[in-house]
Amino acid sequence: MSGSFPSRIGRLLRTAEAPGWATPVILTMGLASAVLEGTGLYLFIPVVQSLGTNSGDGAGLSAFFARLLAPIPDGLRIPVLMGGLCASIALKNAVGQLNQYVTSYVNGLVAHQLRTRVLRQTVESCIDYRIENRRTDIVNTIATNTWTVASALTQTHRLVVCACTIGVFALLLLQISTWLTAIAAVFLAAGAVIVSLATRRAQTVGEQVTNENNAFGLRMWESISGLRLIRSFSREQHEIKRFEQASENLRRRILRMELLWAVPAPLSEISGAILIATLILAGSRLGVGVPALAAFLVLLYRMQGPVRDLLSARVAFDSNFAAVEDVADYLKRTREPYLKSGAARFRHVDVGVEFRDVSFSYAASDGSALDHVSFVIPRGKTTAIVGPSGAGKSTLMDLLFRFRDPTAGEIRVDGTPLPQFDIASWRSRLSIMSQDVHLFNDTVAANIGYGKAGATPQEIHRAAQIAGAAQFIDTLPQGYDTSLGDEGLRLSGGQRQRIALARTILRDPEILLLDEATNALDNESDRFFQTALRQYARGRTVVVIAHRLSTIEGADQIVMLDGGRVVECGPPAALMAAGGPFARLHGLPAAPAPRPAAV
Repeated sequence: MSGSFPSRIGRLLRTAEAPGWATPVILTMGLASAVLEGTGLYLFIPVVQSLGTNSGDGAGLSAFFARLLAPIPDGLRIPVLMGGLCASIALKNAVGQLNQYVTSYVNGLVAHQLRTRVLRQTVESCIDYRIENRRTDIVNTIATNTWTVASALTQTHRLVVCACTIGVFALLLLQISTWLTAIAAVFLAAGAVIVSLATRRAQTVGEQVTNENNAFGLRMWESISGLRLIRSFSREQHEIKRFEQASENLRRRILRMELLWAVPAPLSEISGAILIATLILAGSRLGVGVPALAAFLVLLYRMQGPVRDLLSARVAFDSNFAAVEDVADYLKRTREPYLKSGAARFRHVDVGVEFRDVSFSYAASDGSALDHVSFVIPRGKTTAIVGPSGAGKSTLMDLLFRFRDPTAGEIRVDGTPLPQFDIASWRSRLSIMSQDVHLFNDTVAANIGYGKAGATPQEIHRAAQIAGAAQFIDTLPQGYDTSLGDEGLRLSGGQRQRIALARTILRDPEILLLDEATNALDNESDRFFQTALRQYARGRTVVVIAHRLSTIEGADQIVMLDGGRVVECGPPAALMAAGGPFARLHGLPAAPAPRPAAV
């Protein structure tokens, strides 16, 4: 168990962050509904008495109601009492319906706000957190567990309302007969203990349901996203079996949880029947009159519902608390922005970007992805970052885009440390393209226009023309309004790259980052893409990661990384002639040593 029940309630309220008015309004209306129902049921006593059944009441109730009804003529007492009874029941149901609406409104609002908070913090602050966790867990937190938190809040309100209702009914029962109320209290307390013992594993089962739901989400996600790989290796039946097993495990856990939720109802009904029989026998022995006994039994019978709801809500709360902890833990770990934004607004690069003795590790226990890296990216030039796999090239790009900050050293822009700039203003002047082009399930125009908020159709068409994409876009069924499907699978690799280039051109970045953007293209598509890229990149600051010589042979300088360190830096021709690591990387023999110049 995760702390005491009050501490868990506190954590739920802090996580849900319902509007300040919600809980007082819901509880007030719940209490009002209980008072109205109790009043209506209490009126049965004078109604029965007015019908002529005036046997002893054992509590002085006859005298009380006689004084209350004295101003009403005898002929009007029954109509007035019935009218009051019906009015109280009608008003009770009106208040109950309003309370149900408010509860549903708050439930939906809390779930909406939680989904938004989780997504906002996922987008803004938790790059490292996403590395440590499965994407499906985050999706499950957003899609399922936020609703469960809202449901747990509703169950908490039910707990309090039911407790208040039971309290109101208990006071009315005490007014009728203290002894009968004591007997009922003993029975109800014993029933609550039995239910508690029968459902004590509710929270453990709830945690198991949450874990199995995450596992099921993973199987579902990977079965769909890896469909091409599954079919290529003829592993359809294997994946179907894994999916079926995950679904079956989830089904069993949910069944067990629902069985626990169902325990309070039959136990309460059985104990209620025994209790009523006991009270009838005790009432006759104690001399409680028929009207009072009838009202007592009706009140007690109506109280069975709140008691049953109270026990069921407690079991449901315990079952759902694992989801509350999941959401609370996620929000806590991602509450603070992963990177702090600076105050200065970045405008443009005048000289260049300098990596000054930069080191970076993804975790304290990991080795260094970058180790004391120093070089300068000059403004308006093309810098190529090369090296074997695992050399730290993509990490360097992440630092430059400020997806992460160095663990040692610093990056300076025209002498100013990069963290001093506002992150949004810095990134607005950069654009990155990689071999894994992400296209949205939207139109061609929407995907290109993503590079610039509010872009006009004319700007989108011009960007497509510069990127060499306009010709094939015009052949699509609806042209720029053609939907591309998931990840743009209707397009070839070269076409997707040109859409991405058009998006980048529309953004008009000052610094263009290319992370092996052409590795997946064939030679013809690569030449077409390089031609469009060279025309666009002229005069801009370009940083490119690539293995193909065609991509980097026009670079102004090469930065050669190996093992997270800079092992060579200089113009391509000079490095090729030197016969060092860069030349060896491309399989070229070392150049002969230059002969001394003739004197």
